[in-house]
Amino acid sequence: MHRRMFILACVVLGISGCDLLIKNGLFACGQPSDCPSGYFCWSGDNRCYDAEEPPCEPKSCQQVVAEFESIGIAIECGSLPDGCDGSIECGACSEGTLCGANGQNFICGCEEITCAAARPGGAECGDVVARCGEPGQTISCGDCVGANEVCSENYECVCPPGADCNDGCSVDCVGDEVCVGGECCAPSFPCIENDCSPPGGLSNGCGAKAVCPPCTGSAECTLTGDLRYECIDDCTCEAQGFECGQPTICGNATPCGTCEANGFGEGYRCDSGQCVCDDPFEVNDSFDTPALLCGPELGGFNCVQEAWTVDVQASLHSEGDVDFYAVQTLDARTPIIVQTYDGESKARLLTTYLCPDGWTGMQGCSGWIETIKGIEFCVTDEDDIAIQRWCPSGGSSSLGTLLVGVEPTDFRGDCDAYGLKITATYAQEPPTF
Repeated sequence: MHRRMFILACVVLGISGCDLLIKNGLFACGQPSDCPSGYFCWSGDNRCYDAEEPPCEPKSCQQVVAEFESIGIAIECGSLPDGCDGSIECGACSEGTLCGANGQNFICGCEEITCAAARPGGAECGDVVARCGEPGQTISCGDCVGANEVCSENYECVCPPGADCNDGCSVDCVGDEVCVGGECCAPSFPCIENDCSPPGGLSNGCGAKAVCPPCTGSAECTLTGDLRYECIDDCTCEAQGFECGQPTICGNATPCGTCEANGFGEGYRCDSGQCVCDDPFEVNDSFDTPALLCGPELGGFNCVQEAWTVDVQASLHSEGDVDFYAVQTLDARTPIIVQTYDGESKARLLTTYLCPDGWTGMQGCSGWIETIKGIEFCVTDEDDIAIQRWCPSGGSSSLGTLLVGVEPTDFRGDCDAYGLKITATYAQEPPTF
């Protein structure tokens, strides 16, 4: 607006070039555009001048203190404005005093102690020594408000020695605790862990009994093997001894869950409601009932030749488990190698060859010979064993039976899976291991 007034003055007076000399500070301004051309807006007084504003020179403490005292404000210490958008520290307090103590700005004084700051956690009661005032002066932090409480060490409200939770002190039992015989006791809640309770209820650990909801229908409250009271019905999986699957119980198909969900580890499968080791060859725990792996009875003739291989997966179920396998094969004078692999347990291998006439035709055993139920077996504690099958009285069309046993010597877990590989070769002599 000042610039428009200046231009208007030039027009009215008709002055060529309008080179009027404008007095410094004549026009007020809030920003540079408010001043005539060639003039600058100074921030010191918001007036227009024909030169740039000189740098601001901060005031000294003496100047600042004098300005405050001129308006009746006494200054002893503190941070004060320096007149250039900055601040300056003026004055320091003597030892034992604090600038602005007790809410008195710019004045040195004694900052009085409070009960909350008297010690870590504050003082609940008693008297604390004052920081200001005469020597020996104290500040009262009050009396204990709890019944029968005393002020301990002049700052903490506690129950007196020998007091218990029946005395009504501020340390009364908290939360779910109850007072039993003068001591606080945290009760248990047995109905959370148990479906039901026997007659008279279950102890809560604090002298009382908890009575759980009764069983419904024909179910009875029974203490199970894991020491829990459960509502057991005759028409349940547990009562009928089922571990898995969906068997028919009391005329209805009843879901009994999976082996894994019912606490059985890896390697188990559900068979007729029972969790058994996942082994397709059970029950083969006797050489009287071996699992037939290969031969004409199975409709496969790959073993009825001089060279062949059978590779199966099975498992050892327990420390006393022995797995026996049979292979019907051509009676030929060639070595047979038996190997186990991938099992965690250490096992003993047994093998023999039964001739068509019932005699044992086992040659070149790589282990040692043991007689079991009148039959000689080649035995080893290693993972490999070899024999030579040969029956001198046999013919080219005769079939013999290879019998193999796997027995744990160091059982290391339920359903310990292992691989069994049986190989007949063209070699003339069995290898030694």
